[in-house]
Parts: sequence; structure tokens; C-alpha cells
Amino acid sequence: MNDTISILQDLIRLDTQNPPGNEIIAVEYIKNLIEPYKVPYTIYTYNENRGNIVVELGPQNKESLIILSHLDVVLAHKEDWTHDPFAAVIDDGFLYGRGTLDMKYFTACALNLIKELAPISHTLNKGIIFVFSADEEKGSSFGLEKLIQEEGMKEKLGNKIVLNEGGGFALFDAKGKSHYLFESGQKSVARIGVKVKEDKNFNPYFPLLSHEKILVRVINTLQNLIIDDTPSPTSALLSTHFVGTTDEKTKLLIDTMSSHMITATVIHGGARNTKLEKNVRASVDFDCRLLPHISKEQFIRKIEEALTGLPVTIELLSFSKGYESISSEYMTSLILRSLQKVDPSITSLLPFITPGSNDGKFLHPLGCEIFGFAPLLVSEPFTQVLPLIHGIDERISLESVNFCYKVLYELTTAYLQGETT
Repeated sequence: MNDTISILQDLIRLDTQNPPGNEIIAVEYIKNLIEPYKVPYTIYTYNENRGNIVVELGPQNKESLIILSHLDVVLAHKEDWTHDPFAAVIDDGFLYGRGTLDMKYFTACALNLIKELAPISHTLNKGIIFVFSADEEKGSSFGLEKLIQEEGMKEKLGNKIVLNEGGGFALFDAKGKSHYLFESGQKSVARIGVKVKEDKNFNPYFPLLSHEKILVRVINTLQNLIIDDTPSPTSALLSTHFVGTTDEKTKLLIDTMSSHMITATVIHGGARNTKLEKNVRASVDFDCRLLPHISKEQFIRKIEEALTGLPVTIELLSFSKGYESISSEYMTSLILRSLQKVDPSITSLLPFITPGSNDGKFLHPLGCEIFGFAPLLVSEPFTQVLPLIHGIDERISLESVNFCYKVLYELTTAYLQGETT
């Protein structure tokens, strides 16, 4: 068994479910693993047992590469799984465990890279910074959001190329050709609350469900609302490659990446509902994923226009601005060449905007060019992998772990040994 897989098994056996997190046990593991290689590292803790570690190799300069990964995982209930989610069982060529896909396989590859690069660090033309962070699954309050506030950290991490989670998966077009997707942006994430005011004629002894009918109208209106019909450059490019596809999962995935989404997540109603505040008879919260060219002001205006005339109040609960970056030809070419060195059949690399959210959003404002690229085999395409992330029986094939490491090794060594500008 190679080092990457054994490291991944070790990481899976470290229970870093968030909440509560407890990432410090993974930080201690990383520290013990890299100390024999005498590479500099710094540990940052912001609450009990919430640890982050930053490791540096090679000559640090403006062209240093960042590899970013988080150490926490979402919750897993052992009774639901075929194998204990923290036992790192290998079954029929797959490694089972919470965090195998999100994102401890990438962390394991990064740690093996440290072991391989440390002995040759004096030969590198550019440096590399590994950031292993806490709390990504719950907003990064004890992780990268606070880490970048450390003295000198914005200068250290700013204006760099970053390899992060979020992409590196294949998707097949209508002709059966595979395209590798890398994340080049994130949707904005907004949450709004809509409350239906109590009708002055409301009488609990005559349950006409008038407030609930308004609530249903609100939900139908917003979930079918066209915020904007202008595609982003990234979405337009992606969509052209999948015209005519008949696979329903692929169509749904492309649509999810390329359009705005508004989804009702919390609904309250009914005459005896004790969770409703005074003078409110029904309420609904929405999770909204918006292509990043839509501003907060545009979004709120569209919501207000759509609900004009209804007896409701609208509250913007939160808004996290997304981003869309046009990736440099140099780095995209380097990624494609690295893929092809490991699998010569790969011919296409495409950017996409993720509907999800990850720590890349904290580095993009610092001028970083972020590539969500943690590659898996063509035989484990996006449509197959996505349901397993955060899911029951999350698993990754041993072949994909090896594939990811080989591609990352090719990519990082090519970049680090390349000429500086």
C-alpha cells in the first residue's frame, strides 16, 4: 500500500466531525508526519481543539503556489453506513469513510507531496505553501477567515495561485466525450426570510388557511423567479459543450452550475404553530445561490418586485458575495498537460462556477487565482461522485487516490521548477 492511501486511512480514523471539529488531532498528526523532514510550519488555534497549520517549502516569493485543504468533515451516523465511517475500511477497491471525498484524499495527497518535495526543496525555483485549515464546513470562523487576519498573512497568501477543492471531475457530453471540470468561481449565497402578516379578519375558529395560501404563492413565485437571463462567461462556455445531452443527471448538474437557484428551506404555518412571532401567521426561509454578476441590490429589488402586492415582509438574513475569475492560460495549460501525462486520453479542461461554498472565497479578495482542482479518474465522473459527498457510504477508489497524487505531483513540480517572471 502506498503512502498516500495509508495517510488517508490515518486521516479518516481521526474523527474531526464538525461540530465540534476537534481538528487539532489532525494538526498534531500532520506535525508528527512532517517533523522528520525539517520543514517549517506554524500552528494556529482560535478555540479549544480548533487547529490550523501552515507549512512552507522552497523559496518563498510572489509566485509561490498555495495548496489549500480543510481538516473538518460533516457529521456521519455510524448506524446508517455499510462500514464504520471512521474505520477507513477498504472494500472492493474503495476506501470508505467520512471525508474520503470532502476532502481528506486531497489532504493526504498534499502531505505526501511534502514528503516528496522536502528533499528537493533547494532545487525549486518557486515556493509552495500548504494551508490545512479548520471549520470550513461551518463557515471557517475558527479557520481561514481568522487565519488571514494574522499579522503578515494577507501578504503571505495574497496574489498567489491556489489549488483547492471543488473540481477535477469528469463529465460526459452528448457524444460521450469526457471534459475535466475545474472550479473557477463560486455563486453568491443569500438567505432571505419572508413573513406573512396576520390578516385582521383572521379567526382561528374558521380555519380558511388564508395565510398558508399566501405562503404557497410566495414559495411558487420565488422558486420560479427568473433573476436574470444573462449567463456569466464561464456558464456560457460550459453550456455550449453540453448542448444536446440526454443524461438527466448531467443536464441537472449543468443547469445547477449555470443558473440562479432559490430554494425554500424552512417553512412555518398553522394556527397552533408556536414558532411564529406575534402578528405573523406563516413564514418561509429561502436559500439562494446566485451567479456572481448579480449584486445584492439587484437581488433584493427582484425579490421585492416579485412579491409586490402580497401582505408579506422580506428580510435579507445574509449575503456572501461570490466570484468569477477568468483563469490564466498558463495555469490551465499546465493543468491539462499534467492530466495528460497521467492519462493521455484526456483532451478537454473546462471551468465552472460551483453552487457550493468553500474557503476559496476568503482568498479571492486577496488577489489570488483559485483553481478548484482535486482530480479523480474519468471512471468516477462528477455525476457519480457528487451524491457521495456528505452522503452515506462516502467512498473513493484506491485508483483515484493514486491518480490524484500523480497528477498533483506532475502539476506542482512543473510549476515549482518552472522559470520565475
